[in-house]
Amino acid sequence: MLSAQASALAAAPPARLALARWEPLAAALCLAQFSEPLFAAIAQSQGATEPPGYARLFFIPVYAFLAAVLWRDRAKLWASARATPLLMALLALTVASTLWSIDSGATLRRSVWLALSMSFGLYLAWRYEWKALLPVLASGYAVLIAGSLALGFAAPAIGRMSVEHPGAWSGLWTHKNTLGGIMAIGFAICVAAAIVEPKRRRLWALCALGAFALVLFSTSKTALLASALGVGVMALCALIRRGPIAATLSIAAVLVALILGASIVLLAPDLLVAALGRDVTLTGRTDIWQASARFVAARPWLGYGYYAFWIPENGPAYWVRQAVQWQVASAHSSWLELALGLGRIGIAVFALQLLAALKRGAGALIRANAGLWAPAFLAAFALYTLSESHALQANNLFWIIYVAVAVRLALDARQRKHERTA
Repeated sequence: MLSAQASALAAAPPARLALARWEPLAAALCLAQFSEPLFAAIAQSQGATEPPGYARLFFIPVYAFLAAVLWRDRAKLWASARATPLLMALLALTVASTLWSIDSGATLRRSVWLALSMSFGLYLAWRYEWKALLPVLASGYAVLIAGSLALGFAAPAIGRMSVEHPGAWSGLWTHKNTLGGIMAIGFAICVAAAIVEPKRRRLWALCALGAFALVLFSTSKTALLASALGVGVMALCALIRRGPIAATLSIAAVLVALILGASIVLLAPDLLVAALGRDVTLTGRTDIWQASARFVAARPWLGYGYYAFWIPENGPAYWVRQAVQWQVASAHSSWLELALGLGRIGIAVFALQLLAALKRGAGALIRANAGLWAPAFLAAFALYTLSESHALQANNLFWIIYVAVAVRLALDARQRKHERTA
């Protein structure tokens, strides 16, 4: 397959050949922009919580690039969409929720942005196989790492928080948890890129160190846990591939760790949250969850419409904010966010999709072509669904990479099935 692609590139016109050479860099820059770093930096510099409207202009080149590659590879777009029907069902549900949304305009706008974000994830999946995808992702992260370090050191008034968590780094974003979460994923990606691309090993190793430093600067304990989880899963993958004895011992060690962890959670949860530097409310998250519970019960099946619950000032979110006494803007849980936006139906579809991705990711543990980092990313993503609202979010780096990983795994599964039946 690779030789056929190389022959096709060699026979391509010079203009197309130049595009093929620059396309990975363009894709990496677009990926970085989808995390909305410039939006946050502009807002932070102006002392605002939201960026000005003109900041949307930065997305024009991204959407132009996306439109070009979608039109060029439209057959692959539909093939990738068909390979992941549950992801497409989630997208369709967000659009349909406009019909019952408490803010139909916001739901419709966010659904369009979500479709564009997911289209970019689909593009990454069909355009780049695992070893080619990693350098693209790592290149995007290199931009974000360099920018966050530059702001943190050279412009601390922008790159560090001053009110809510004084001194904690926020980098190119407005909150330390956003920086920590993004860099926790980037740490694993850059480590994996250093493994699969020996020619740039020093560069990716340096990026990995930068990402981990930013995790520490953010002071996010969840990000630190996700970093350890990602690298731990990658090490587990490497051990499993060494042979049956190593695989058996590794699985046994994981089972022991799970049993010990479950015992601590059930018998001594205070010790766990104290070790993470949290309180039993998980920094106020449980207060949000409790205050939101009655609104979930009021609309259990369909919710309040995609991304609509927190928007109307005089809507149901008003009473949640009154209860917690701060301007909460999200549920700080992907599962609760889905319940508020799309109800039990949305939760069920997402749960099935996540289980399918995790199952394929577990199968990738023994397949070298899927890389070490795909299972590691899925493990970290699953962890973050518990405490952050990353699932099904427009212009969200976690969600775009999740879509790319889930679709790439699905395309691999479809190819293997085709080879068995051929």
